[in-house]
Amino acid sequence: MKYRTINIKDDHPSVDLALAILEIEIETAHFEGVRALKVIHGYGSHGVGGEIKRNLIPWLKRAKRRGIIADFIRGEECFVSDSLKKIEKFCPEILGDTDLYHINSGVTIILL
Repeated sequence: MKYRTINIKDDHPSVDLALAILEIEIETAHFEGVRALKVIHGYGSHGVGGEIKRNLIPWLKRAKRRGIIADFIRGEECFVSDSLKKIEKFCPEILGDTDLYHINSGVTIILL
């Protein structure tokens, strides 16, 4: 499989632990030839954004600038045609995932 789903909100980790888990998962994915990660991070109990999500996006922006990841797409943007084209270019296998076709603030796609 060219993409993998990881859940960094399981067991309600601290933000630092969740991001450390993500960093390890990205490194492992690179090593294994995985092209995309679907990251389940949650969006907060009131729908306004949980701590992990609030810290994840700036972390991903830095990772992209440093060349650790190619790009990322927030769950709120996955269904947009430009985002789907970008996802298809990296990992067409993930297009069968139903999370890509509706707004899902608790998920982010990372392209490797």
